[in-house]
Amino acid sequence: MADQRLFEFNPLRLAAWGVIFALTVTVLVVGRPLLVPLAIAIFVWILLSAIRSTLNRLLPVERPMPVWLGNLVAILIVAVATYLSVLIITSQSDQLTAAIPVYQANFTALLDSIADRFGLEEAPTIEALLAEVDLGAVLTWVGDSVTALMSDVILIAIYVGFLLAEERLLPIKIRHLHRDPADADRTAGVALEIATSIQRYIGMKTVISIATAVVSYVILAVVGVDFAAIWALLVFFLNFIPTVGSIIAAVFPALLTLVQFDSITPFLVVISLLGGTQFIFGNVIEPAYMGKSLNLSSLMILLSLSFWGVVWGLAGMFLAVPIMVMTGIFCAQFKGLRWISVVLSTDGSLVSDSRAPHAT
Repeated sequence: MADQRLFEFNPLRLAAWGVIFALTVTVLVVGRPLLVPLAIAIFVWILLSAIRSTLNRLLPVERPMPVWLGNLVAILIVAVATYLSVLIITSQSDQLTAAIPVYQANFTALLDSIADRFGLEEAPTIEALLAEVDLGAVLTWVGDSVTALMSDVILIAIYVGFLLAEERLLPIKIRHLHRDPADADRTAGVALEIATSIQRYIGMKTVISIATAVVSYVILAVVGVDFAAIWALLVFFLNFIPTVGSIIAAVFPALLTLVQFDSITPFLVVISLLGGTQFIFGNVIEPAYMGKSLNLSSLMILLSLSFWGVVWGLAGMFLAVPIMVMTGIFCAQFKGLRWISVVLSTDGSLVSDSRAPHAT
């Protein structure tokens, strides 16, 4: 009965939630310069912890490696991966610049061919199409998000350093938040569950994204699509954006084939194979690895993706799912907030496998 009363119409409660939501959005928007680097730093910190845990599981030793050594190895792995990503992009930037006029000419020829086939007197120009799509606004949004992210790299690194330095002290601080040992243990358990769930998500998502990128690279290289390495790198990063990222990762390389080749066959091959790869990894392999541990609604993921994309830009889209995981697990611990966890879940059960909710 208590849970049913939560969904009864109550004007005062509705107004209170409206005020809370408005204040939260205001803080998120106004505090974006501070909060986005901090959120990304927490993401990177959890990623480093996931790498460290994986290394401990893979090493054929009984005792785990020292924390400082695990952190050092994890940082080196991330640094090398970042360096290789930048190297791939910069090494092909000149070729990409040189190829753009060729693609524009081929695209114009493609439009003329379509106009002739459908009996149009004049094919639309590239400029007219771009004006209709408003591609400039999209590119400006992406460019601003990337520029802001790059300008915060040093701040993010500082945050990560402090998080690594104090991670051993965090459980002690959490326990000291309560005088009652039972409440302290409960709070520590909730924090551990949040960290474990996000760590599992980030770790599994990283492995699956790498596998998807490798398969996509092989497909693109075999077909002969230009800049296959850059597209594969893009596939890796876009896979962290639910649903929308997977669609873009399959459609954009396929569209390139329309202006690179004279035949439509490469387009059909690429869109079919890349789409099939995204479907298999996203709907078969990923659920098999992750199971229903996250138990997040697809509709709520899309809404979260849109909300965080508007509030925090591209970085918010990458952080949408981890933030949902944290919100679902946290809200499951309190009777008055359980309904949020239920709404975020797939089948109405709680996102968290937590014990009975807090009495307050």
